[in-house]
Amino acid sequence: MKVTIFIGGNKTFTASRLGVKLGEELAEKGFDVTLRAIKGKVKVKESAARLQEYAAIAKPKTLAAALKKDETDFVISLMNLTGCQAACEAGVPFIYAENEGFKEDKACKDKKALLKKAKQVLVIKTSDKPLNKKAYAGLKVQEVTNPAVWVEHYNYNKPACFKKENNIVAVGKLAKESGFENLLKTWARLAPAHSTWHLTIVGDGTGKAALAKFVAKNNLQDSTEIVSDDGDVYSLLRNADIFAYPAVNPANADILLDAMASKLPCVACESDPVTDLVANGINGVIVNAGEEEPFTIALDDLMVDWGKRVGIAVEASKLKDQYPFEDFVRAFAELLH
Repeated sequence: MKVTIFIGGNKTFTASRLGVKLGEELAEKGFDVTLRAIKGKVKVKESAARLQEYAAIAKPKTLAAALKKDETDFVISLMNLTGCQAACEAGVPFIYAENEGFKEDKACKDKKALLKKAKQVLVIKTSDKPLNKKAYAGLKVQEVTNPAVWVEHYNYNKPACFKKENNIVAVGKLAKESGFENLLKTWARLAPAHSTWHLTIVGDGTGKAALAKFVAKNNLQDSTEIVSDDGDVYSLLRNADIFAYPAVNPANADILLDAMASKLPCVACESDPVTDLVANGINGVIVNAGEEEPFTIALDDLMVDWGKRVGIAVEASKLKDQYPFEDFVRAFAELLH
C-alpha cells in the first residue's frame, strides 16, 4: 500500500518529529511511504521514507495531482489541513492527527466539515485532563497517548560537535522564548570551572546571530557550539550527558520527553508541560522560570555529581514505557488495514 504522510504544524510546534519516525516505522511494516512537507520544514538525512517537498503557496489541487500521479492509496495528515484537502480532491481516504487543542496559524473556517470526511481523527493527548468533547463533536475521534521518540543513550560514533568528554545539549528554536540567552549566561559562569564540559545548542532561527555574538564576547568558543537542526537530533541526545531545557513558557515539551526517554538527566524551567513530565529531584530537576541563579546551581550540581546524574537518568528513562511510540504506530497501521 502506498501511503503519503503530510507533515504540518504551527509557529510553536512542528510535527516533523512524529512524521519522520512514523514514516520509518510504517515502512518497516511493509508500507510504501512518502513524506510530504513544505520546503525546508522537515530535515531528513537518511530515512526509510522518501521526502517530497512542496512550495508553501501550493494549492490542494496541485498536491492532489501529485497524489494521483504517485497512485497514493492512503493519506495520513499530521496537523496539515492542506493535506486533508488534497486527499479529498484526489478521492483518497485519509486520517488526520493533531495534538489536543492544536491551533493553526491561519484559521480554517471549514475545518470541522473537512474532518468529518476523515476515516478517523486521532487526538494526541498531552495531559491527563478529559478530552474537550465540544471541540471534536461530530468527528470520528480516537485518543492516542503522546509518543516519545526515544533512543539508546550510548553510541561511540560521536558527532563532530562533541569535542570534549562531557556534554550538555539543548534543543529548540533559536528565539527568545526558548531561553537560550539565559542558558548562555549560566554557561558563562560555569564553563571556566568545568574545563572538561562542552555545551551544544541545536536549532535554527533568527536569534542565532545574537547567541553567536554572546559566545564570542564571553570567550566561550572552545566550550560552546551552536549547530543547525539537521534532522539528526537523536544522535546528539545519544551522546549527551545532561539535557538543558531553559524554555520559559513552552506550548509543549516533546523534546524534553524525548530527552528523558533517551536516558538523560534534565534541568528544566517550571511550566505546565514540564511539570506534567518531571517529578522534581527524581527523574529530572525543575527550577524557577526565568531566573538565572537556580538554573546555574542545578546544572552545576549535576555536572559535579555523577551518581546523581545516573540516578535521575535511570528514572527518566522509564518515561518511554508510559509514552510508547509503538502504540502510536499501531493506531495508524490498524486503520490502514
